[in-house]
Amino acid sequence: MMIKKTARYQAWEILVKVFQQKQYSNILLNNLAKSNLDVKSKNFIFALVHGTIKNKMFLDYLTKKLIDFRKTPINLQILLWMSLYQIHFMDRVQGYAITNEAVEIAKTFVEPKIAGVVNASLKKVLATPDFFTISFNDQEKELCLLHSFPFELFKQIKNDYGLEIATKIVQDSLQIPTISFRVNTLKIETNKFYEQYQDEYGLSHGIAKDGLIASKAIVNSPIYQNGLINIQDQASILVGEIADPKPNMNVLDMCSAPGGKLTHLAALMQDTKYLVGNEISVHKMHLIEENIQRLGIKNIILKNQDARKFDDQNFFDLILLDAPCSGFGVFKRKPEIKLNYNSIDTVSLVQLQKELLETAYFNLKNGGELVYSTCTINKAECSDQIQNFINQHQDMKIISEKQIFGFENNTDGFYICKLKKSDKIV
Repeated sequence: MMIKKTARYQAWEILVKVFQQKQYSNILLNNLAKSNLDVKSKNFIFALVHGTIKNKMFLDYLTKKLIDFRKTPINLQILLWMSLYQIHFMDRVQGYAITNEAVEIAKTFVEPKIAGVVNASLKKVLATPDFFTISFNDQEKELCLLHSFPFELFKQIKNDYGLEIATKIVQDSLQIPTISFRVNTLKIETNKFYEQYQDEYGLSHGIAKDGLIASKAIVNSPIYQNGLINIQDQASILVGEIADPKPNMNVLDMCSAPGGKLTHLAALMQDTKYLVGNEISVHKMHLIEENIQRLGIKNIILKNQDARKFDDQNFFDLILLDAPCSGFGVFKRKPEIKLNYNSIDTVSLVQLQKELLETAYFNLKNGGELVYSTCTINKAECSDQIQNFINQHQDMKIISEKQIFGFENNTDGFYICKLKKSDKIV
């Protein structure tokens, strides 16, 4: 039973929970990050789990050349996926080590009599130089399979933005995301932080003013625990930067979890009143509260309700609506989204976003500003949604509009639109 302690076993166990039990890899890996496991093993497990999920369609296609998937338990198929990933993508890992441990896992935890199938399959792969080579007459289908990207989703993106952008999005979905964070300027100036910690964390500047990128792990680091930083993607940081709230404004963040943008607004307002952060989920409220406490913020008023119930007509100077969305901009960080994209009810999401926009309009002062953002590239949730909104409200004008696809600077994909309500009563 010593195999339970190996990194490969733990990676396989996580992948079984993801693919068979429909659990979320980011939650499982976060739990692993908090464990006492050594850093080298953690890094190996993270790379193997993320890599297998990101490349699942490609690995599944190859696995079906080795076995009859209809007669093979799913947990054994997962074991083959992660073994093929190691052979093809992890150059430093020895083939015999991959094979031996996969056989032991199959023998001990799947079914002893089919451990031989694993052994024979992986030996065949190692003995076939062109095993991982695929060639289709349809280049677009080949592109999607090589990058484990759903072809129907590719066609939708191609229809929205054209072939060149769609191709770049597919290729970008396999990129390793940066270790991105925002400096908490309530505790330290960004330039001072950069000078002080540049060498220790291998820092470089991001695309956002207070955003930096590290080349070393920052989760549970002293700079994180002491509230000097907040882990946040560069594109996400741009949302607060574009909102640009001023001290003592009346500001509302309608959908606040996990609190990155909310706490950024607080920092930009120099922790002055009146900033309201709202979140419908009780569980996520705890995450927001933890972040607020860690960052040392005092003047955020938290509310736990359906944001559509806000009834403060013409009260807020600035409203941020970071709307619930399909998440089609975060394939790099949450690769399960592209695998399960067709289970996402985008029609209901578009309707919910529309209702939230109407609530924001009702509560926004004449002359006030509204920032609408989503972490998606789905046009129906982005520019189309805003176009429909301003068609209904002639007193709302677009100040700035930005669609970030993610491939430009290795960020998440984001849509950010800032609008202003007329001073005149319509």
